[in-house]
Amino acid sequence: MSDDEKKATPQPSAAASPAARTPTVPPQPAKQTSTTKTTKISRRAFVVGALGASTLLAIGAFAPPSMPSWDILNPLPPTREGPTLVTTWKTLDSKYQNAVSKGNLYSPSEYSEFFYFPYPVTASPYYKNVITRLPGPPDVPIDLVNPFYSNDPILKKVAAFNLTCVHLRCIVNPGYGSGEFRLQCPCHGSQYRLTDAVPVAGPAFDLGLLPLPRVKLSYDSASGNITATDLDGTAGVGRTD
Repeated sequence: MSDDEKKATPQPSAAASPAARTPTVPPQPAKQTSTTKTTKISRRAFVVGALGASTLLAIGAFAPPSMPSWDILNPLPPTREGPTLVTTWKTLDSKYQNAVSKGNLYSPSEYSEFFYFPYPVTASPYYKNVITRLPGPPDVPIDLVNPFYSNDPILKKVAAFNLTCVHLRCIVNPGYGSGEFRLQCPCHGSQYRLTDAVPVAGPAFDLGLLPLPRVKLSYDSASGNITATDLDGTAGVGRTD
């Protein structure tokens, strides 16, 4: 064997080739603190707090009157007016005599006066009332008398009622129909007697609804003033007497 053949076969270098090197792992970014959990906790706390506040408010709204929180969430009721001067007998009777002289006996609005009581119009539009001088002989065959004041020489000749129809709360007006002086509803045709405001025609009569609320009156013979003292009944509902 030749010397060349006896030479040792060269060994591969101990240094790893580039292909055999261990791949370098890129550095991982620092783990960020998640804010999701914090957000969820905040929302949960908000919901719990809102529910708690709602519960307290509900308890306050339905608490008995003896508790300090009673009525704190309710609107303030309007102030109910006391006795209110409406008109004078002389004024009302003069309007009646003028209407008769002009041939307008069957237009009772001409000898009526309108007023709000016991609440102003700013508090409710349903407390509009009317006071009317009731016709009598010789202008009509039968004397119309207010049955609530039949023994009073002045108040028996006038009638005062709330004008909110008990059917669907339209405003009625003094008029004449079917041979009778009435309060008439322009919306659906309900009609009430002018003397006592009892339903006599239309839906209010057909449904058996209540008479219109009446305004209680007082008369001062010295001054001739007619004063509204109270309202018997509820506007839009009626009265039970």
